[in-house]
Amino acid sequence: MMSFFSGLSLNQGTKPGFQKTTEKFGVCFEGIECENEEQAENQAKDVKIKFETCYNWSQIIELTLGSLESFYDDASDFEDDLQDAIKDWLASVDGWGFLFTLLPIEFQQYFLLMMNEDMFFRIKTMYSDLIPPAVEVKLLQIIGGPKEHERRKMLLIKFNGSNFKLIAKFSVDKKRLRRTLAEIAAEVVGQMVEDSEDLEIPETLKEVVSDKIVDANWVADYWWAKFKQSRRIDEDKSKRKNCGENYDNCDLLDDSMDDAIEESFTNAVQDDDRQDNVQDAQDAASSGVLARVYTRVRNLLF
Repeated sequence: MMSFFSGLSLNQGTKPGFQKTTEKFGVCFEGIECENEEQAENQAKDVKIKFETCYNWSQIIELTLGSLESFYDDASDFEDDLQDAIKDWLASVDGWGFLFTLLPIEFQQYFLLMMNEDMFFRIKTMYSDLIPPAVEVKLLQIIGGPKEHERRKMLLIKFNGSNFKLIAKFSVDKKRLRRTLAEIAAEVVGQMVEDSEDLEIPETLKEVVSDKIVDANWVADYWWAKFKQSRRIDEDKSKRKNCGENYDNCDLLDDSMDDAIEESFTNAVQDDDRQDNVQDAQDAASSGVLARVYTRVRNLLF
């Protein structure tokens, strides 16, 4: 029966720390969070343990790596592409094992009798309103904690099941490729220009420079997010000092940047007893030009 419910096993799944890589990217499974206000804490913990030990996340990682290969500048495009890919996968036989875990208990008891692909497609047609379930994808900056790195981001994939909401966490590393003199030179150029088409260079080199522009933006978004968080912390300290005991009643500064920063850092990822601050990569991408300018100045100073 386990062979048909693909990915499911008895304690033979991929554990946190499992990773796969391509030429440009590496994706590591970091763990699971379970959200359900109706569930007791021990039940949520049990769900977390089961999905960290009994399910094979390699197919989700492969889908992620596939979407990353076409990653350019807009994180929202990547999020949409991966979300669509996961939904298509959940609606296929390969994704049936995971989809099964997200369905209502009464459906699971009935579907345990299903042992062939013909029955799967019949049920898929009958319950088209449940298959596939809602999926949300977010690519976030990591600011703080042991996972922080300029080339690493946190990928959260939220599955809205009938019994609980499951959040799968993956760290995504973009490799720094400096294998040839062309790549080393293109890296420098990529930090200085916005479009390789503006350069008077051979067409064969423009693709290399374009890759390095994407690479520079990936790193710049991290430093821009870190700068904004540092600015927010400094201003918060300043307001506390100026307001003293009346800090709670002190009016916030009328500054659109403050509002943007506050909105950006509302997401966080819980990992055992620590918490990493993360920022929406889409927000960082919207400030791409400023991020690149900030990174250039930082490189000159340091």
